[in-house]
Amino acid sequence: MMRSPYYQPAAVGAFILFVELLLIRWLATEIRAFAYFKNLTLIACFLGMGLGCLAASRIGRRLVWVFPLLAGLAAVVIVPKSLGFDLFQIVNSFLAELSDMPLWVWSQKSTTVMGAMLALLLLAVLFVVIAAVFVPPGEVLGTSMNACSNKYLAYASNIAGSLVGIVLFEIVSYLSLPPATWFALAALLGLTLTTGRRELVATVASGALIAGLLLLQPSGGWASVWSPYQKVTYTPLELTDSRGAVVRAGYRVRVNEAFHQNMLDFSPAFLSSHADIFPDARISGVLGYNTPYRFQPGATEVLVVGAGTGNDVAAALRNGARHVDAVEIDPRILEIGRRLHPERPYDDPRVHVVIDDARSFFKRTQRKYDLIVFGALDSHTLNSAMSNLRIDTYVYTVEAFREARACLKPRGIVWLLFAFEKGYIGDRLYGMLDAAFGAPPVGFYNQDIKLIAPAGGGGTFVADLEGRMADRVDASPLLRAIVGPTRMAARGQVLLASDDWPYLYVRDRAIPTLYLIVMGVIVFIAAVSVRPFVGRLRRLDGHFFVLGAAFLLLEVQSISRMTLLFGNTWEVNAVVIGSVLVMALGANLCASRLGPQALRWLFLGLALSLLVSFQVRLSVLLAVTGPARVVLAGLVTALPLFFAGMLFSRTFAATGESSVALGSNLIGAIVGGTLESLSFVIGLNALLLLALILYAVSFVLLFLRGEIRLIRTVSPPA
Repeated sequence: MMRSPYYQPAAVGAFILFVELLLIRWLATEIRAFAYFKNLTLIACFLGMGLGCLAASRIGRRLVWVFPLLAGLAAVVIVPKSLGFDLFQIVNSFLAELSDMPLWVWSQKSTTVMGAMLALLLLAVLFVVIAAVFVPPGEVLGTSMNACSNKYLAYASNIAGSLVGIVLFEIVSYLSLPPATWFALAALLGLTLTTGRRELVATVASGALIAGLLLLQPSGGWASVWSPYQKVTYTPLELTDSRGAVVRAGYRVRVNEAFHQNMLDFSPAFLSSHADIFPDARISGVLGYNTPYRFQPGATEVLVVGAGTGNDVAAALRNGARHVDAVEIDPRILEIGRRLHPERPYDDPRVHVVIDDARSFFKRTQRKYDLIVFGALDSHTLNSAMSNLRIDTYVYTVEAFREARACLKPRGIVWLLFAFEKGYIGDRLYGMLDAAFGAPPVGFYNQDIKLIAPAGGGGTFVADLEGRMADRVDASPLLRAIVGPTRMAARGQVLLASDDWPYLYVRDRAIPTLYLIVMGVIVFIAAVSVRPFVGRLRRLDGHFFVLGAAFLLLEVQSISRMTLLFGNTWEVNAVVIGSVLVMALGANLCASRLGPQALRWLFLGLALSLLVSFQVRLSVLLAVTGPARVVLAGLVTALPLFFAGMLFSRTFAATGESSVALGSNLIGAIVGGTLESLSFVIGLNALLLLALILYAVSFVLLFLRGEIRLIRTVSPPA
């Protein structure tokens, strides 16, 4: 049966976006460095697709290599681990030694010069392999676009296919299906593009090999479940008493192969019956997450954000809480706690479970609390899929602590636990609470954590609405004993994290050395890779190159703004990314109806919308409630994207070589990905001005090419 020429842009769009999201999630789980650089995978995808588009019609069809390359990548990642050797640990150790942004590797680090070179080589090889995976589908995309006479319809087909790809991946995320299923579905999408027996055999055989490698991975006694955010594994935690008897004390939980928490039974009955295992049971009034209730005795209304498997919730119930709101972003971690926690806190009718982002809950709740507990909700290894932001980015800002303060009763307190590896993070948390509450918090080193987790202790901060927490501690012998000699003091002027600069983990207002090294490797590889394809840059279209860089900045800024307003949950991220594609579809439809003089007006509308978006600060949007917030946020965020989409569609339809335009656009997105790191210096909102500058460069390029006239010309009468 003869296929429409517009079928292939849609099919390859679905395939590319699905595989892109698959690799972003899977590699972040298996290789620690990729958890902090999810946009590393994204940029590799752009590079591969861009090279494929630029090479369209210059090389033969290479789709047969996609799944063998994926199988090779899977084997390199999985097989060494299965044999007990983490091939990429040297990368983690090298990057963790850099002092201006932690990678949470709680171990002795010492990398030699040779080790550092090997780490960078491994990182570069991984990047090249990922990029290589996307070269063949990029070539198919470029070739199929060249074959379509109606560029508007071809682009719309590609966007529609991309929407299918993201919907499919969000479905497998919602269903918590494992990676073997992801790769199997990717193989099915790949089959829609195959045209010969070789491609069919390579796709099926490689897909089966990958699924086999994943299914045969040794578990090491850990049960696993894939949440929409991460891989969660758990195993029984068994301790031996003085008589040699094995006692089931609870469960140990890891996320993305890193320690998360221990679910332990801290009920008075269990502790007293196993006093030889828990010699500190005599201080059970403090041990086992009970300490907040010594600072706030009689707390009846309790909010726990980052409730996890239920340790903090169980403590609230043990200490007499009459109502507990338990907020947890990851539904699978919560389900594990509901099923397996020894004290069964989530079965108690006093507990109200909310699956949401903590910051989103602060904005929505009408209840006031005696005690707000920030559980250990620091993400450590969980970044956003689209940017440098971490999933907990907007929980640890001055504005977030002010919102938490507004949820307290008159004598209410906030209890914040954070196991920080770098001292400056503790100083920053202290300073942010001071700024939010108008009085210094009490900070100390919580020995409770040392008793129940391998991290060896944890920074704890207590702030109250009245600003008198220090006086409370000084007046109580018990509280003075708990705080002890580890009490923290203010360190003078401290750089605070805000909604515009939400980088709790970054030491200075500068691009971290970590990013400079990794991005330097990326730019070098991209430059070396692109040169043979573009022939001294003659095949690279400057206008579309700049559009790619600008749009990536605009997209990242828009996503960060929307996640702040509506929560950083996976559902919100899926809707926002999907909305960007729907916006592109609408912009494409509108652009097809514009006249030849429309470009200058599109640039004007884009510039004005960017300036308005820059001027309307997040504080203004956060102050608006209900449907008005949705409408205002939608307009402020959507208008620049809409004008940018129309500008791309209008100029893309007029281009002679679709493959060159697309390739240039995708290569430009790599530059946008590197420029995004400037937000560490200038903040997120200023990315809008950077995008405006890039669009101004695009305007000049089109003007110099004669595609834009500032004055409308009128033909003389015959």
